This record gives sequence, structure tokens and C-alpha cells, in this order.
Amino acid sequence: MQREVHLFGLPIIRVLKMESCEKRYFLGIQYKVKKYAQRYDSFAAAFAANVHGVHDRRIKVIINNTGEAVTYARTHALWYKPDELVFGSRFQHADIFRLFAPHIPVFYCGDAAELKERQCIDGNDVEPLLTSSRLLAMNNRGKPFLQSWAEYMHVDVTSLSYSRAVIPPEVERSALAKAQALRLNLDNFVFFSPTARSCEALPAAFWDEIETSLRARGYEVFYNSPLFSISEAYALASHAKAIIALRSGLCDVLCDLQVPQFIIYSHNEFHGDLQPMYSFEHFPWVTKELIHEYNVLKQDSIVIHSSIISHF
Repeated sequence: MQREVHLFGLPIIRVLKMESCEKRYFLGIQYKVKKYAQRYDSFAAAFAANVHGVHDRRIKVIINNTGEAVTYARTHALWYKPDELVFGSRFQHADIFRLFAPHIPVFYCGDAAELKERQCIDGNDVEPLLTSSRLLAMNNRGKPFLQSWAEYMHVDVTSLSYSRAVIPPEVERSALAKAQALRLNLDNFVFFSPTARSCEALPAAFWDEIETSLRARGYEVFYNSPLFSISEAYALASHAKAIIALRSGLCDVLCDLQVPQFIIYSHNEFHGDLQPMYSFEHFPWVTKELIHEYNVLKQDSIVIHSSIISHF
């Protein structure tokens, strides 16, 4: 059984009933409460009543994927107004802004996919930063995403103002502590990220062969883990000898690191080939001399494997 509590029409509290307990989520933070504990309805009401100046506010909701959210955070100067509230429909959104725009608090509101256009909810002007349908239409134009985003915001792409990541000290400490608990050699490892929502998975054998080749050369291999938040993955990857990843939103997070990065594109169910729209050659904040891009739609996987390993 599942229950949600809404604020501004968006779910900020989820309650998932288990046999022995209720798992409750408030603004993305999980609380485990005994089965017969008092519900959090009053907690939600108190929160709504005590957020200062919450009425008659413009509310922006991020309903897109990780990669797009990184672009929004980096280019927040284009769209964010100091009197606005920002909600993220995924927990990662708050973590992304913590890295790239820490002065903008982003509240986790849960699934807001039904928010398809601007609405007036409880006296607040609520709108998605970019609707899913609009994003799809932009990508179907075949132009680089950043160019489409700049045109959507009515600015010249060459005049974009963007921010760089700042790792909070507590995030650095947490990431390194987790890595040490996993007995990872922080002085000699390669960061693997073989999963993505935007691209089809590659055969496990592809990653196994690269891992075998790297270990034969004396490197350790770390596979990105849910144990690490977005910001912790950024902090950990900054210590890596290299990053090898299937093209995903995490690649957008990591692309400005001073670390060699080998990014692999595969098939996307909506657009076929994502590289023309999301190639890192189009983003000004990327360390382009350290980015190597490959595409299994155009290159043989054996050739890709050989090329990557030749850099070690």
C-alpha cells in the first residue's frame, strides 16, 4: 500500500507500508517508522505553513533527466530568479544543484510527470522548467542540445553564463570514506559507469574485456555504485586515473574533471543516435582535450576496446 501527501499539488511525502514498518519519504529523505506510529500529515501541514513567503511565488519544477538538469544548473543565470522556488522530480536533481548552483535550494517533490504545462496551484504559479514533450521536440530537430536550450531561452549560445562544480568538504569526506570501506586503491583506479537510461546497455563481455586488460596493466577498476550520490561520484571520480562510461547523465556531471574520459554512445530508443545532439564537443564547460568519444553504431566494439586500452 502506498500513500502520498501533496504540497502545491506535487507529492512531497510518500508512505510505503511494509509488514513491519512504514517507510516515509519527506523531501526525498527516508524515515523508517514503526507500523503504528503517528502519520506525518501534521508534519506536512506544518511545513506548508512555515515556509516563509510560499504563497504567490513562482515555482519551477525540473522533470527531465540528469543530463538536462546539469545544463539547467550550470546555466541557472538564464532562468532562475531569487524569489522563485525550485523543485526536482528526482532526488538527484537536488544533488546536482548542490554541486553546480549551491546557492539555489532544490526541494525534492517526487514524481511530477503529470505537470505538462504552467498551472496555478494554491495561489502559486507552477511550471516545468522544460516539459518532456518540448524536450523531445527540441531533440527531434537534430541540433545540439545546448543550442536548442539557448534558443528556447532566447539567448545567443556564445553568451551563455555557466557555473562550475564546487565539491562540499563533507561530500569529499563521505565519498573517500565509502571508497576506503570498499578497500579501493584511491591512487590507482579507473572509474567505470556501464549503465544509462538514455542508451542501450552494452554486452557484459565488452566491459569484462576492458576490465581484464586494465587489471593486466596494474589498475584497479571501480564500478559506479548506488552507494554513492551524484556529488559523491563526482568527488570520487576526480581521483581516478580515467573514466570509462556509457553515455549517460552522469557523464554530463563528470565532464569538466581533469581526468581522461572515454565516453561510449549506443542506440537510443527515441532518437537512434544521441551523439549529434549530446556530443561533448558542443558544451563549453567540458575539458575537451581529455574527452574521447566512441559510437558502437558507427565503430566496431573491438576497435573501440583497442583504442581505449592504447591510452593506458
